[in-house]
Amino acid sequence: MIDTEVPKKNKSSFEKLVKVIRQRNYKKATEYTYLRYNLDFLLFADKPAEKVVTKDIEKYIEYLRKKKVSSSTIQINISSLKMFFEEVLDMNVFEDFRRPAREYKTPKVLNQKEITLLLETASESPRSHLLCALAYYAGLRVGEIIRLKWGQFDLSKKTIKVDSPIPTQNRTVLMDGELQKILKKFEKEVGTEKSSYLFPGKYQGTHLTSRNVERLVGDLAKESGIKTQVTLFTLRHSRAIHQLAEGKSLEDIREFLGHKSLATTESYLPIRKNLRPQVRQKHIQDALKEIKKKYRY
Repeated sequence: MIDTEVPKKNKSSFEKLVKVIRQRNYKKATEYTYLRYNLDFLLFADKPAEKVVTKDIEKYIEYLRKKKVSSSTIQINISSLKMFFEEVLDMNVFEDFRRPAREYKTPKVLNQKEITLLLETASESPRSHLLCALAYYAGLRVGEIIRLKWGQFDLSKKTIKVDSPIPTQNRTVLMDGELQKILKKFEKEVGTEKSSYLFPGKYQGTHLTSRNVERLVGDLAKESGIKTQVTLFTLRHSRAIHQLAEGKSLEDIREFLGHKSLATTESYLPIRKNLRPQVRQKHIQDALKEIKKKYRY
């Protein structure tokens, strides 16, 4: 729950929000985000929620912009406030509100030398080595990695059955030869049991948290002398770019990454948004040529 005290003038309306959120069974992290962002706004507006007008929302978004809050976080703020005012309080404060366009940034890419350095550093621990290898060689998301169980691996077919938190992203991934070696080394150290997690958590029946894993990967990157911030997504994205550099098609990458739409895969490319179809295709081809030139190993 939020540790900041709710102003007396907003206690009743905020309790309604808490009740609605609890009824929807959101994840704890989502629940915290919605409550935190709404409370931050109410403290900024300094008035009862029932007296908030569109201008108050606009001033708050401008305040967040000036604080250099990221575009994606501003979008989550807006969604949180819309839910509170429209669905909980039944107010029309967003009717004349112009939602700012989301800004997209092309994800960071590590070059082959940096990937090699990171994997060498990670190899000192079989667990860390496998975590990084699953993101890079198999292109798995952090949520898919931490939920992996031994029963999802078919060593005879050299495949991983990926059960994603999002059902449409379920897929079967062919294991790279290097990944197989790293997996066998890890298997020798910990043993296998089909129903058990590869990366068990602190308590029985739980798995590692994404926060712990991302902290581990960030520390490994620093130890490797990599200056930029590195996450498991950085490794997954880097693998996609490296495969494009080797001549794989965007459709191949789409299947590898488990994207439902090719447009999602194309968003990995450094091209402008909202281009006309013919112009967009030319920009895609130019981007692919640049990737081959820059990242071909």
